[in-house]
Amino acid sequence: MKIKKLIPTVLAMAVMLFVYVATDVNGHWTGNINGQFDVAYDFKVDGQKLTGSTKGPDGNTVQLSDGWFKDDSLGFTLPIMDQQFKITGKVKSADQMILYMKGGQMGDMSFTLKKEK
Repeated sequence: MKIKKLIPTVLAMAVMLFVYVATDVNGHWTGNINGQFDVAYDFKVDGQKLTGSTKGPDGNTVQLSDGWFKDDSLGFTLPIMDQQFKITGKVKSADQMILYMKGGQMGDMSFTLKKEK
């Protein structure tokens, strides 16, 4: 009788662990925009707060602001060249995410990041 009650609890815990592992965005992520610009981000999640940094076009470190993370979705603001770019994204797997950026000189775009090991 107790085993029957324990099985759903164990299964629920396994699912929660899988979701946590699959959506761990902490660390160094790299990618390329339109085959022209290499990008790299360092992300850190604390609860639902996302912080981190990247390099701007001039090579200086740029801090992310207004960052959030929930389930497999994330978003942040990136200040570059006196503009505030809103970026959102979706974690696709433990080592891949897609970021979406609206507006700017290049228009709307998406690009894939891969987690460095």
